[in-house]
Amino acid sequence: MAETAIKGLHHITLVTGNYRVNYRFYTEVMGLRQVKLSVNQDDIYHRHAFYANPEKTTGSTITFFEWPHLPHGWPGLGSPHHLAYRVKTVEQLVRWKRRLEEHGVKTAGPQIYRGRASIYLRDPDNALLELTAPAEDADQAYLCELLEDTETSVAIDADMRLTALDHATPIATDPWITQKFLEKFLAITDVELTSGPAGKAFLETMYGGEVYLRYSINPLAETGAVGKGSIHHIALAVETEQEQREIMRRLNAAHVPNSGIVNRHWFKSLYFRDPDGNLLEIATAGPGYEVDEPRESLGSKLILPPWLEPLRNIIEGRLARQDAENPAKWPPEYSLPDQTEP
Repeated sequence: MAETAIKGLHHITLVTGNYRVNYRFYTEVMGLRQVKLSVNQDDIYHRHAFYANPEKTTGSTITFFEWPHLPHGWPGLGSPHHLAYRVKTVEQLVRWKRRLEEHGVKTAGPQIYRGRASIYLRDPDNALLELTAPAEDADQAYLCELLEDTETSVAIDADMRLTALDHATPIATDPWITQKFLEKFLAITDVELTSGPAGKAFLETMYGGEVYLRYSINPLAETGAVGKGSIHHIALAVETEQEQREIMRRLNAAHVPNSGIVNRHWFKSLYFRDPDGNLLEIATAGPGYEVDEPRESLGSKLILPPWLEPLRNIIEGRLARQDAENPAKWPPEYSLPDQTEP
């Protein structure tokens, strides 16, 4: 088996029902920067928003398709459970909990599992997010002490800023089948089957010693539905199109349905589904989001790939009508993240 070309996560894409609410939440509450605003290239009259660390977009980008007409989705096979952002320390994690609650965002945790502490929250579309920090030297008592601190008005400083995704959690029925699929087609061999609370099983894939896919194993899992608040797909990173084409060659040799190489202008993509129906993407590192606008103004206006530019007036008109029919409510009502493990 060849050495894997997969370099962890490239981006994770979800579904939102209202871009304007989504933008305010992820920029004002979560402190992310919008690095690209475009349209869904397969559904050009709906927006596609990208938020990331502009210093290192690969592995930090969360994106959203705006589909107001969809019902809310639910997790299951083909609809991943949640995604996680990395936080530097448990002290900063507790500050995040305090900041979120100041903004009316309900949170669960922190809880410790396998040397990491996590809090959970739901965004305005009910998508489940996890913030996780290393906690090798911390225990629940120490976290309780931190929570007793009366600090208020927590602003996001350099130490708190979310600069990288940690992992995504799809759901699978059989760890052996999933592992063999990842090995055969993606050459991923750094995989570990672990047990969690209440005997739950997880299949974890790692790059550089860090988990980036954390499949939740449930032999009785039912099919989920992708809708508002759902993860639509998970993109894994490769450096070059040549590596991407080698993965496509393996898929084609086994007659696994796939999209072929798709030019997304900022990167190239290859889409296919794993054995449980989760949509995966292999995305190249470049050319990057700065190919059509400078870093200092990334995400400040609607950018269309060159082949859609002739349709700009029509697209902008349709988006304006959609906004008029889809009013933004701020502040939103946040749900309690009562289910923090799949």
